[in-house]
Parts: sequence; structure tokens; C-alpha cells
Amino acid sequence: MYYECPLIAMILPGRWKQTAPKGDHPVPIRTNLVHGAKLTLILAAGLAALSSPALAQLGPEAPEGYLSVEAKGTTPENRELIEIFAPSLRHREAKVTEGKGGARLLTFTSDSILNGRAIRKFNQGLLERSVNVYGAAYYGDFSWERTVIDAAITMTRPAAGAADTIEISEGIARDPQTNLPLMPLTVSINDLTIALKEDFGKSWQRIEIIPAREPVAPEPKTGRYPGSKVRIVRQNDGERRHLAYAVKGELSEVEKFFDGKLKEIHRTVIVAGDANSAPSPAEVFGIKTSAQVIVLSGYSYVNNRLAYTEVTLRRASDPNLSPYVEIEVAEN
Repeated sequence: MYYECPLIAMILPGRWKQTAPKGDHPVPIRTNLVHGAKLTLILAAGLAALSSPALAQLGPEAPEGYLSVEAKGTTPENRELIEIFAPSLRHREAKVTEGKGGARLLTFTSDSILNGRAIRKFNQGLLERSVNVYGAAYYGDFSWERTVIDAAITMTRPAAGAADTIEISEGIARDPQTNLPLMPLTVSINDLTIALKEDFGKSWQRIEIIPAREPVAPEPKTGRYPGSKVRIVRQNDGERRHLAYAVKGELSEVEKFFDGKLKEIHRTVIVAGDANSAPSPAEVFGIKTSAQVIVLSGYSYVNNRLAYTEVTLRRASDPNLSPYVEIEVAEN
């Protein structure tokens, strides 16, 4: 009969044999005391190797999806900045460096080449944690002079002790001379760089989604959606009205309501988008984010004059904004 020990087999090749008993008389195991002493020393050395500091440093595995490796000497402030973005990208190094005008440059070095699919997954992961990246990524070397007309990086959170209110922190760095935003994301092979304002994640602005007090405004021809409240009167000059409402509810129900109302008022109704459409870049409650957008337009000729009503519905993907629907009604 043969017995194998993985540790012994690793240290000493071959097998150790025990003679099987014959008949009713057990046969004793034959050992060599000299070999036994050597084996004891070898086993002790092997166990010491298995418990060495090098193996102990392996520790628990990093959370699935990314590696928590930071540059040496990372300050607590920079570590917080890294933690905002890190879970959405598998990387082997993360560092924060100083930039122009007090800005900070966050750089992730990935394990693999960063392509468009990886950046889309990165943005989606951020969005799920209420970090909104608005604007296209640039593929090439980073430059502090590379600006765009319209881009933003924002982070939202619920406002403590205030119903239907959020707080927002603006993050994208801007060129000190032109005040234009820098590219939100720059991708160069394995490196992803993000230029951020110094106070990102520290300075917050409060936004009331559903106002406690409404501004004075006329009722549109469609009437208002039940439970909605006026946020902003954009225009009301007698000829034209442009109002913005907010309501906590389902996008599909709001669409159904206005579709029916427009068909009562106008001969022609056109609908673009639906509640199941894919989100796209949009501004919702003044926040640049990603949202589902539906536009319902009604038209009629009255006394040789075109009358129209346009209703735009937006529902943001940001978890702090997604319970609400923004409603804009423009009419003449």
C-alpha cells in the first residue's frame, strides 16, 4: 500500500512504502532512523517556506474588476479622488499630479489597451454611482491646451434632511485663459487621464428638484401632469409660453398622459423617442448627464395660423435623478 503526501512529494521525489499486513499478524513499518531525522529537517524547512512573508503578502484578493494599486505617498485627499473613479476601471496603477490653475490630473494605467468598449463600460460604471461624464473621450496624448465647447463631469448625492433635493459637485477642469472645459477623458493606449477641479467632491451646490414654492405661471393648453410642479418659467409673453415642470413618477405614464392631451387639441401629433429608448447625452434639471428623452409635438391650423404645442420629457440615468421626470411645455 502506498501513501503520498503532497508536501513530501514536492520536496523528495518518489514514494514511501508501508508493507501491507499478511494473515492475522500485522507487519511493522520498517523505518530508518537516519532517514527519519533527515525527513524531519526537510519537513520543517518546507513548512517554514510555506509560511514565509513573501506568501503572506499575497493576502486577500482585490475586489473583482480592478486592482487597488496607488502611487507611493498618495495623500488622503488624492486617495479619496482615486476611490471615486477607481472601481469602474481595472488598473495596475493610479496617481494624481498637480496641473494648471490648481487643477489635478488623475491618471489610471490599465492592464490592457483601452478601447471604445472599455471607456463605455467605465462611463456606465461611474453613472451607476452618480458620477456623470458628459462629452466625448479624446484618443491621443493628454494636453492642458485641448479644450471643447461643451463638456462636464459632475457627481450628485441626496441632500440630507431635504425632500426632493440633491447636491451636485462640478468636477471638470477648465482652461484658465478661455474658461472652456478640458476634454473630460483622454485615452492613450493603456493610460486614462481626467483633469479635475481642485474642489471636486468637496464643494457642493444644492438643487431643489421639486420646489416647495412654485413661480406664478399660466396653465398650458394640455394642463399639467398630476402632481407636477412648475420649476421655471422660461417665457411668457402672451404669444408664447415655455414652462418647466418636475414630477416624481414613471416616464411611460407621463408620456401616455401628454400623448392623449395633444390628440385632443391638435390634428397632427408626432412622437420621437419612447420610454424604452437608450439614454443619450442630455441636460436634466440643469445637470449635464445621460437621459431618456421623448418629444411629443402637436400641430393645427387655426384661422390660417399654425398653432403648436411641444412637450419634452427627460428622465436621467443618474440614480439620484432617475425617480423624477422633467417636463418642458412650449406653445403659442
